Amino acid sequence: MVMRRLPHSLPGTDPLLLQKILFIPYLCLVVVILALSAVTATVTGAQGGHLPWPIAQWALTTPLGVLALALVGGLVWGSPLLLVLRVKPVIVRPVDVTELPLFAWPRSLPLWRTRPGGGTLADFWLGHGWLQRALTLLMLALAALLLIGMVVAFAASGWYALTHLADCVTSSCPPPFDEQLVGPPELVGLVIIFLSQFARMAHMERRCGIWFRGRDIVESSVGAYVRRPGVTPEAAAAALQRYIPDARRPMARLALVIVLALMPAFLLLIGGELLSTWLSTQWIPA
Repeated sequence: MVMRRLPHSLPGTDPLLLQKILFIPYLCLVVVILALSAVTATVTGAQGGHLPWPIAQWALTTPLGVLALALVGGLVWGSPLLLVLRVKPVIVRPVDVTELPLFAWPRSLPLWRTRPGGGTLADFWLGHGWLQRALTLLMLALAALLLIGMVVAFAASGWYALTHLADCVTSSCPPPFDEQLVGPPELVGLVIIFLSQFARMAHMERRCGIWFRGRDIVESSVGAYVRRPGVTPEAAAAALQRYIPDARRPMARLALVIVLALMPAFLLLIGGELLSTWLSTQWIPA
């Protein structure tokens, strides 16, 4: 029977321990910001005035609507990044240190050093041969263009919001909807990503029959593992292989995947900024 509980005498530390420690104050900050957003929505609803659409009125002027909007936006923001982390969550090839003392733990080898058939660092990042490298460079150029385009679009949305401020001289100022549309969804999305990363790592440990370990608290990379009792070295290595990126695929192409995964986050930021500006012009005072 494979042991599931982590032994207290296990050498090394949890490689995600520092992230888990920092996650606690971040989670408290998110709770405070969500509470302030809910209070702001309650005050906005109590001051009178309304939007022409009941669903928008409920989502932006009630505490439950603000929390639902933050949760939905957080899922849209974080889901693509979760898919990227889920495909190949281990960047380096961990080393089995089950029978070694802590001072004798070797450093994990980078993936380009374990590439089948050898090869240089350039082969690992760009591919082998001029055709593979040309395709990789085209994908990098596309990723750069997409990233530049998203940054320009975000700057343009901010400029549009500054140049289309609501008229507070001849009429009462509308509520600031950007506090509900822009901030909370991104914060909730990061919480979802952190929790999913912790759960994914625990799932990998159970499936592979290992415990990931690091030399100290500041070592955040998954560089070593200890096999659980009853798990053979061959079984652990074979199970772990499913979670390690294919070293034969040029790693630089991952940049395009990451940029595509970040596009919903940028679109959410841009859409929230534009939508909050437009809703301010649709507010009907009491």
